[in-house]
Formats: sequence, structure tokens, C-alpha cells
Amino acid sequence: MDKDDNRAQTAGAGLTPGAARAGHAGPLIQSWSRLGRQLVPLIGEGGFVALFSRSTRLLAPPRPWLSMDPARKSSALLLAALEQDLAAADGNEAVAAHEELMSAFVRQLTALIGPALTKRLLAELATGDARHKNQEEHKQ
Repeated sequence: MDKDDNRAQTAGAGLTPGAARAGHAGPLIQSWSRLGRQLVPLIGEGGFVALFSRSTRLLAPPRPWLSMDPARKSSALLLAALEQDLAAADGNEAVAAHEELMSAFVRQLTALIGPALTKRLLAELATGDARHKNQEEHKQ
């Protein structure tokens, strides 16, 4: 999986320019929640927390507003903190940070499980996103 594949995979997270408007954190966190639900059964809660924490540490120096607390030992706590951080940030900055964090996470995941399995898992996530979107559209 090369850099362009990572961009293509993270672009499938359902983000639109409108996500940078008020309430921008919700859609960003939804993609992390779906990713967590898919990966935790495979790599464990500790594995997800470790990958997410490492990705955050890699991204944090240029973004001091991104909080890191080693006491957060669950994906729920990490994602709640991320949602607060993103909500407090400027919308465009939040979207940029989300994309960079997702890219760093995918690189870490690729190093752990390999490019083929990472690509497959992310493709399944994108397929699930499309199915979820279609179900929501049919409800309306």
C-alpha cells in the first residue's frame, strides 16, 4: 500500500467540505467509531489503543491542541477526547488533523498487519460506510 492508496482509503471516510462547518466533529468521529468497531475484535482493545495513541503522538507536535493522556486505556475514552479536541478546533484545522491522524493510523496498521490485510479491512470499512449511507437514505 503506497501513499496514494492511503489517501484513497482515508478519502473514503465520508468527509465533505461541509464537515468543516459547525458540528464538524461528529462526522469525523463516526469514521473512527466504525474503524474501532471493525478493528477491536481483530487486534484487541489494547492494540487499537496502542495504534491510535502512537498515531496521535506522531501528529501532536504541530498540533498542541490534540490531547494525549496515557491514562486513557479504552477506545471509547480516546475517541471522546478526540471528539472534544476536534470540536474545539477550527473546522478546517479539525478536518486536516483528522485526515493526517487517519493516515498515520493506517501507516501504523499497515506496519503491524501488512498492506494486503490493511487494504482489505479498509475496503470492507468503506463498503460498510456505503451500505450505512444507503440505509439512512432509504429511511428518509
